[in-house]
Amino acid sequence: MRTDDEHVADRLRWLDDEPAGPSRVDLSGAIREARRRRRNRRVAAAGAAALGVLAMAALPAVLGGDGRAAPAPAANPSPSRPVPTGPWQGVCTVTLLPLPDDPRGAVTGGDPDGRWLVGRRAPQEPNRTEYGLLIWAGDQVREVELPGSMQKLADVNRAGLAVGSSVAGGGKVRAWAVRDGEVIGLPGETSVAALGVNDAGRIVGYRALGAVWEPGARQLPVVWDSYRSQPVDLPLPGPRWEGTAVGIDEDGTILGAMSEGPGDQPLRAVVWRPGATRPEVLPLPQVPGGTASRFLSLSLAGGWVTGIAERDTEVVPRDGLHRYPVRIDLRTGRADVLKGDFWSGTGNGWGWLAGWIAEDVPGVITDTGSVKLPVPDGWRGERQGGVTSFSDDGRVIGGYLESDDQVRPVRWTCR
Repeated sequence: MRTDDEHVADRLRWLDDEPAGPSRVDLSGAIREARRRRRNRRVAAAGAAALGVLAMAALPAVLGGDGRAAPAPAANPSPSRPVPTGPWQGVCTVTLLPLPDDPRGAVTGGDPDGRWLVGRRAPQEPNRTEYGLLIWAGDQVREVELPGSMQKLADVNRAGLAVGSSVAGGGKVRAWAVRDGEVIGLPGETSVAALGVNDAGRIVGYRALGAVWEPGARQLPVVWDSYRSQPVDLPLPGPRWEGTAVGIDEDGTILGAMSEGPGDQPLRAVVWRPGATRPEVLPLPQVPGGTASRFLSLSLAGGWVTGIAERDTEVVPRDGLHRYPVRIDLRTGRADVLKGDFWSGTGNGWGWLAGWIAEDVPGVITDTGSVKLPVPDGWRGERQGGVTSFSDDGRVIGGYLESDDQVRPVRWTCR
């Protein structure tokens, strides 16, 4: 293996690892991915992201809570549609976020206002999977240590309550909350992971039954009423359904990414509305050429489900399918295909998407088109990166920029 290949593989490894089960890192696969990025200048990240969310964890673990009271809801919860100060012009500036030590790091989530960002720094040693976690409040950064490996904070609410997961001994997954720098283990009697939190302190994620290599292994969506509560299984659309809850809106609506059984069953968006006795499987969106074959749920905010609709086709310019950025208005059920080439990212309270757009470039897709996000002055290399946080008003975007010799957490501020 060449030295530059080893460097690129190590950089990709820590960016792509997810705390969803035993390490799935394949070094030769990482090298092939690195070369494919160089050759094709694009990333088919949406499908990989969905598989990362739905990857099975390992054997059950007994977890305990700490008995503390739940955080109080925000005094002024966000409206169903945020009200920005003036029209969004798509003019953005970028800031490199501070890091405690190693200059490599990435943002992994943020709150709806953009005040709080969460992320992680690269491992201190090559070929390791122990990550230091980071919480930014404006330009102030705090480092947090979670037990285990493959640590990741996935979300944070307006009060600064962050949630995430790590892999413990034996490949078991454990869910965590972080409040005012204090690390708190979420209750649960099996392997559990936390993926989203709202301002009321309700947390969503999944519990895992069995290890990924075991026949019949499954993931089931769960919700914690607070970080001191036991997780409760969400009702399934049917006995064979499996998957995870990926986000929760301020009114308590929960979004899931699920399929009707293992194997090649297509991913669907599933919604649990407050007061409903059964979940709602959203129809597959209509996209150019027909009905989508599957839908990859990315986020839920302000009543908007955002995601990527894929349609299988025999004649395509790339990897056997077309991908379309889609937003679904839960108030009306209408699904809109937005203009632009989109691979992976997140949505906001206007139903806009921010993430990897054409040619692996970070950008924003709104109702009217797409905007590429800038790089800092003096940035070396190409403009590649990802977006993992998008404020409801579209003004604050968190993510990372990468080149052959650096990966840096960044915040874009837009007007």
